[in-house]
Amino acid sequence: MRTPEFSDQDLVARLQAAAAELGEPLTAGSYDAWQRGRDAASPALLIRRFGSWNGACAKAGVATNKTRSTSRRWSDDEVIGMVASYLRSPGSTGSFADYSAWAKEQEGVPSGATLRQRYPSWSEVKQRAQMLEGRS
Repeated sequence: MRTPEFSDQDLVARLQAAAAELGEPLTAGSYDAWQRGRDAASPALLIRRFGSWNGACAKAGVATNKTRSTSRRWSDDEVIGMVASYLRSPGSTGSFADYSAWAKEQEGVPSGATLRQRYPSWSEVKQRAQMLEGRS
C-alpha cells in the first residue's frame, strides 16, 4: 500500500476540517478517530511534521488543550486510538519499549508507564488497537 504524501497546506486544511466538524479544542485522539477512512494524515505524521500536536494545531489556527498534567485522563477509546496510531507509524516495531520511546517524542499521548498502570498487559492494549484497525 502506497503511503500518501501531504503538503503542509493539505495537513493544515484537514486539521481545520476536523476542528470544524468535531469542535475545539481538538485532541489527537478525536482527530485520530476522525481521520480514519478519510484522505487525512495520522496524528503521528502531523506531530512529526510540525514538532508536536499543539504545534500542528497552532499552524492550523485550531485550539488545543494547553494543559499538560500527569493526572490527565484519557478515555479508553482515546488510548487505544493513540496506540493504533503508534502501530501505524513508520518504523514501529510493536514492542512496549518502542511504544514508550515513541510516546516520549509525542505531545498529548500517554506514556508507557501510564499504560502499565492502566492496563494489565501491553499485549492486551496492542490487540485492542489492532482490532480497532481491523487487523488481528
